[in-house]
Order: sequence, then C-alpha cells, then structure tokens
Amino acid sequence: MPENYTVTEIELTPNPRAVKFILDQIVLDSGSKTIEAGAYLETDSFATNIFALEIIDLVYCRENFVSITLQSPDLWVVFKDKIKNIIEADLKKYEEGDDEVSSSILDDFDREKYPELSDDEKAIIVEAVMEKSIRPALANDGGGLEVIEVDGPIVRIRYQGACGGCPSSTGGTLRVIENHLKSQLDPEIKVHTYT
Repeated sequence: MPENYTVTEIELTPNPRAVKFILDQIVLDSGSKTIEAGAYLETDSFATNIFALEIIDLVYCRENFVSITLQSPDLWVVFKDKIKNIIEADLKKYEEGDDEVSSSILDDFDREKYPELSDDEKAIIVEAVMEKSIRPALANDGGGLEVIEVDGPIVRIRYQGACGGCPSSTGGTLRVIENHLKSQLDPEIKVHTYT
C-alpha cells in the first residue's frame, strides 16, 4: 500500500480561483490529468470526496502537484485546509495522464516542411513543442494546456488547471505561446483559445 501524500507547500497561482498544492511524491509519472465534476470513476475516492464539496470547478494533476480551481476565489479562506486534508487522506498516484506526445519527435523534424504537413501531422508536432517548452512553464503556475486541433495555420488550444479562466491566459500568455510556435514552426501560425 503506497504511503499517503503530504502537502509540502501551498502556492497561489496567477488565477485567483486556483491554488497549487505541492506534494512530497510524484502523483503522475508523465503527462497531466484533468478531472472535472462527474468525469471520474467512482473508485477514485479523492475525486469523489473533493467534488462532494460542491465548490470545485476542476482538478489538474502533473508531476508532484495538484492544482485545484474553485468556483470563487473567496471560498479559499474557508476550504483551503479541508481540501489539503482530502488530498492527504485520499489522493493516490494515477497510473497515466491524458494522452501526451513525446517531444523526442522534434529531434529529426525539419521545420521547413511544417507548412506542407497535414493538419493531423501538424497537431502532433505542435503537441511535441508544447510538451517540450510551454507546458513546463505553465506547470510552474499550476496549469497546462491541451491542443484541441490544428486547422491550417490556426492552432486551437484549451487551458487546463489554474490557467483556465486566468486573466493573463487570454492575453500575455496566449501571445507568448503564439510567438513561440511562430519561431519554432511557422511564422503564419495563429493561436486561438477554445472553451
């Protein structure tokens, strides 16, 4: 039986509704996991108990942290300790994250060919760039992102964890992601958020 987790640190994130709980052990070996109300197995006692509070929008897990987004930032004052207790009592390591693509595919990639790829192939490359350079930065703030689709030069993403609903995610962060993809892949790329 694995040991229970201990929350070693609680960090505020740029999103006032989200708080990042840093753990003493890895919760997910690779990738990330987003858990939303009603979208989890009954056998997951952590998800069951956390959503039973009826104040939580979503839970985002990556590496050694859990980011919890509440419906209102005001609720943290009342519920922070209760949420910490549920994490420490019920959280178990997740076997695997949501589908992720290895960034090693970029090793042999010729960026001159990017504009000629099919949209599905572009999505795999964009996913790999995100995994290598964008997601680790977002993870520092308790968030992440998902590539929804690539349609020609348009890349549609959805923010996860603390990044969802954060004021800076729609402005500055989006421009940074777009500029990074332009410099790495194709100057024509435009990034749009998908909600």
